[in-house]
Amino acid sequence: MSNDLYIVTGVRISKATKVGNLRKTEMLMPYTNEDSNSEILIKDNSFKILNVLLVGDYGSLVLETKNIKTAIRLFESIKLLMAFEHEYYDNDMKILRLDSNSDETKTYKVYDLNHYQNHYDRTSLESGIVLGNSKIKQRGELIKLTFRDNRLRTALACFFQAQEIYYTNLVGSYITSHSRPDIYMYEKDEYSFLNMMNYERYCASLTAAYRGVEAIMNVNFRERQFKSDEYKKVINNSIQGIKWDTSYLKAFHNLRYSDNLSKKSYTRVATMIKKLLVARNRAGHGKLYADQKRNNPITMELTHESAKFLSFLIIEYIESKIDLKEEEVN
Repeated sequence: MSNDLYIVTGVRISKATKVGNLRKTEMLMPYTNEDSNSEILIKDNSFKILNVLLVGDYGSLVLETKNIKTAIRLFESIKLLMAFEHEYYDNDMKILRLDSNSDETKTYKVYDLNHYQNHYDRTSLESGIVLGNSKIKQRGELIKLTFRDNRLRTALACFFQAQEIYYTNLVGSYITSHSRPDIYMYEKDEYSFLNMMNYERYCASLTAAYRGVEAIMNVNFRERQFKSDEYKKVINNSIQGIKWDTSYLKAFHNLRYSDNLSKKSYTRVATMIKKLLVARNRAGHGKLYADQKRNNPITMELTHESAKFLSFLIIEYIESKIDLKEEEVN
């Protein structure tokens, strides 16, 4: 049985050429003056990911799968990982079916595209993020894991939505140099204004992030679990290497009350989960607890922190399944 071919828009592939003797230093080059190029980047029992020169000077990401369901799941995995790793959020990304059959020919041409009666958007094929072919090869095991792991894929989808609703820059240097000082230096009136004007966005973003926390932990937490020691066992059995008392480095929460911006502040994983659970209940259900009447827990800091905490758990989960450092070496 022949396989189907799909081209991914919003992604362009360049050839990565090593610079000097430095292993990790590469120069990304277009396929200028080349008539054709086709290479397999990742091969799996269920799919292949190819780099094919179809339009312009950059390669196109082509998916070879047995059916449309597999193609969509693979496309979703790639899209979510690009957002998580490269902070590339593009809701206009899509896949277009290629007429060419992989069993019939290895010559791919852009006029083989069949989409909406053979009309296609050339601009979408010539724009978007540029990635080196070696970078995609390095992420082979991660893409395969995401493709097969519903738990991880759901958490990444929640992360994507949380960031789309209210964006948090999670680059460490940016947090240190910009995010933390900015939040700390807001005048009281400006801070109150931003919290009031963006309150519903905070609620929606935090709710999405918390759903991701439960997805990656594979647990539906209940407040009653935190009234006994039940939560300790539940958390300890969720992600290898994560325990209820594992230290988590906070970046945003309660930053306004800090007297030293450079001071590191840690909390336990269990404490963070409970805090987000209480805030999610307030955000999702409008439930008001007695101790929250004067101190609304849903602020820009906690919303930022919810995205960072979810990112932390996702990375821990991935590293419990595959060796990311080994992927970098390969």
